[in-house]
Amino acid sequence: MEDFVTLLSSKEGDVYHITLSEDTVLFSKETIRLLGNLKVVGIDLRRLIGDAPTGHEMLSAIEKIIADYFLDHDNVMLFYYCDFINPIPHTFKKDMSPQEYRSNLFKRMFERYLNQHDVDGVHLSVITAKGIDDTYFFHLIYREEHAPLAPIISKDIKEGYSK
Repeated sequence: MEDFVTLLSSKEGDVYHITLSEDTVLFSKETIRLLGNLKVVGIDLRRLIGDAPTGHEMLSAIEKIIADYFLDHDNVMLFYYCDFINPIPHTFKKDMSPQEYRSNLFKRMFERYLNQHDVDGVHLSVITAKGIDDTYFFHLIYREEHAPLAPIISKDIKEGYSK
């Protein structure tokens, strides 16, 4: 499966980079075996230029790209790791880590898209793993028929990232 890469530009001149690529290296050999021909596609979402607040129009464009990819590929799960390195311009909440903020935003984007487009049979699991100094947030998007694999992947991620 080839990587999908695109750039989006906002009216304010901010540039976002989205990559969707197969990402099974995070999983144990046993989990990879259980996945069979099901592909886990990682979502890499970055802001390359700018620090303006990300508006609803840009969030909707990002949602659409991710959803279109998912809906066009029957045999994939999507995996999103919430970045904690880059601060969140203008919106950073002092009582919340950048990773937790991104996790909440991603979950709300996903739920909004499903509701607005009447999509059934698609689920999102938020996976948290306690590290040494921080909590890590991951998202797994999958179809109903792949639901039995979600707890296996969740367990694998928690074991791999928990310290």
